[in-house]
Amino acid sequence: MPGAVFLEGEKVNLRTIEEEDIEFLRDGINNPEIREFLTARKPVNLEQEKEFFQDIISNQKDIHLAICIEEKIIGIVSLEEVEDEIRVAKIGIWIETDHHGKGYGTEVAKLITGYGFNELNYHRMMARAYKDNKGSNRIWEKLGFQKE
Repeated sequence: MPGAVFLEGEKVNLRTIEEEDIEFLRDGINNPEIREFLTARKPVNLEQEKEFFQDIISNQKDIHLAICIEEKIIGIVSLEEVEDEIRVAKIGIWIETDHHGKGYGTEVAKLITGYGFNELNYHRMMARAYKDNKGSNRIWEKLGFQKE
């Protein structure tokens, strides 16, 4: 059964990550087209992904949500607290490559930044994107993020 919908958009919903998503997570991290723009570039097996899943569900500070079209998972979004005292967080998004260029990333970015600023009271949010990741950079520029 899919996780509970946490944030609802017009094109996508963000829901809790559940144990049934572990294989999707493993396959995504190991996909060369996705991995090219991730900071984690080592191969991950099913057991390692299960450990990651246990870490994220026990972590009370950071937020990891499944990006879904209806009930089908297509990616992951993370909001990780960097500095609690000054309310700074870092955003990470990855979406399956066959779903790129359809506006899903932009909607996810709007949903998660709105949640971070309005409900969690972050003062600053950062998004890390490689220079060659033109789609990701375009999303953050559209939302008014500044390059540093």
